[in-house]
Amino acid sequence: MPYLPVKADAQAVARFAEDVEDPATGLYQRVVTQSQLYTFSDGAFDVLFDLAAERTVLMHGMSKQTAPNSRDNSYHRGCPGRSGFDKGHAMSHAQGGLEGGPNYFLQTPGTNRRIAPAGRLWRDIETYLAKHPGTYAFVRLIYPADITVDVPSAMEYGALFPEGFRAVVFDNV
Repeated sequence: MPYLPVKADAQAVARFAEDVEDPATGLYQRVVTQSQLYTFSDGAFDVLFDLAAERTVLMHGMSKQTAPNSRDNSYHRGCPGRSGFDKGHAMSHAQGGLEGGPNYFLQTPGTNRRIAPAGRLWRDIETYLAKHPGTYAFVRLIYPADITVDVPSAMEYGALFPEGFRAVVFDNV
């Protein structure tokens, strides 16, 4: 993604948060030309959503502290899934993400759980963000050109750490 490395001071975080949607929008529209993008807040994070394809393109914002044992497990269990996939969260509950809605996407177990190197890294990022509320982060869901596909082929997870910006692209196949 065409981001410049920046230091994570307050001004840089504010500028970065304001500008993160532009590259995500451009990259998505290069692949999906018939999109209808809409930005809103789900109450925890900002969401870039494609109304035409009914799927989340980007979630971003500051990580938040959550109360222990506050996850709604019955809601999570009740959401429909798909064989071979987990109900992944763009922003984990522990880092302030909400249950369901635009925050859920179909994610392979290898990236959602600590059962493979990619899953360990994904969870390490989530854990860091949960332990450091106020850290800016985003998850960009990367889809193939087919507008009917609801499973991202990859996810880009980025955050502004004290030493600067870092992002990792995870395969979701």
